[in-house]
Amino acid sequence: MNPTSERIPLHVIVVGGGIAGLCLAQGLRASGINVQVHERDDSPAARPQGYRLTIKETGARALRECLPDDLYRLCRATAIRTATRMIFMDERLRPKFQRPIPPSPDGDDAPFGINRLTLREILLTGLDDVVRFGSAFERYEPTSDGRVRAFFSDGTEAVGDLLVGADGTGSAVRRLLVPDAVIDELDWAVWGRTPITPALLDRVPPELIDSFNRVTGPDGAAISVATCRTAEPPSRTAARIAPRARLSDIPDYFSWTVTIPDVDERPTSPRDLHLLAARVVETWHPALAEIIAPADVPATFGVTITSARPVRLWREPAVTLLGDAIHTMSPGRGDGANVALRHAALLCRLLADGTPLPGAKREYETRMLRDGFAAVERSREMPFLPSRHSATKGRAR
Repeated sequence: MNPTSERIPLHVIVVGGGIAGLCLAQGLRASGINVQVHERDDSPAARPQGYRLTIKETGARALRECLPDDLYRLCRATAIRTATRMIFMDERLRPKFQRPIPPSPDGDDAPFGINRLTLREILLTGLDDVVRFGSAFERYEPTSDGRVRAFFSDGTEAVGDLLVGADGTGSAVRRLLVPDAVIDELDWAVWGRTPITPALLDRVPPELIDSFNRVTGPDGAAISVATCRTAEPPSRTAARIAPRARLSDIPDYFSWTVTIPDVDERPTSPRDLHLLAARVVETWHPALAEIIAPADVPATFGVTITSARPVRLWREPAVTLLGDAIHTMSPGRGDGANVALRHAALLCRLLADGTPLPGAKREYETRMLRDGFAAVERSREMPFLPSRHSATKGRAR
């Protein structure tokens, strides 16, 4: 019998302290499974990673399954105000399509939006002894007893029954486990954040406030603006619902994303990215320039929109992958985080129900690869924002 099937409790090493890896860690800890998370960044806010997540029913169900009750309630209580309509417009803000968005149904698993940093801080709550920051994964090697040894940049090593690569699109674990995996580049976008002030809110047309919107120019460039407002500061909400959580207060803001087709040179500095975004909309409706001009320039960053090609099941018995590390996808449908959360809950459930590790791992990977790449395919049908790029820039990573 495989010795790992008799070893109780299991020890799981998670590479990556993002949304999916932390959700998995919370669920494993609640199930009595030893878990250690190694995160390359020095802190949760070390680099920009987006400003808003839409948690659908599948993601909400996974969070509820893995989180303690008070932390799940805190997720919902810190939600961003929901959009009231969907509207697609031309560069002069003339509607091409619009419809109201019905209110979300009541219930524990109803969809909600949340700031990415807020969610990450909630997921970190109670994991101080589990998460190790500044610990980048370097390599792994199988051990003689069927386990795995992982090596990290801070000089530490860890031996576990299972190594889970949850380290994002550029996954270092995937490069070793599935070296022939291919990631296609679909688009490139500039993300920014603009603080909401009463004066700015008065100048912005209602079409751009509390809506799911997309503004497309004649050359294929496009901008989407999300209104991100919470009912009260997150720290106050935490004090009321889960005092053990330490949440950063995030003033209300517009999160905007500009997609630019056929960019010859992609700037890297926040200042140049901000200038590029401003140039794209300078001849469009003036409200768009009004939103971009006062943005928090240091918080502006560029993102390559990627989509994974399917891979075959690997044979490594003690290493697996989760989320964007294996099936990164276009955010056009808002499915990436939700699929990753659902798979985190699935893996936790399979490891916690007493199924021997080989069988649990095989069941997880079979379902994860099937459902994950089905979601990738659906996301390709609705790319992030329209552009003239095609999915032909595949390259192994």
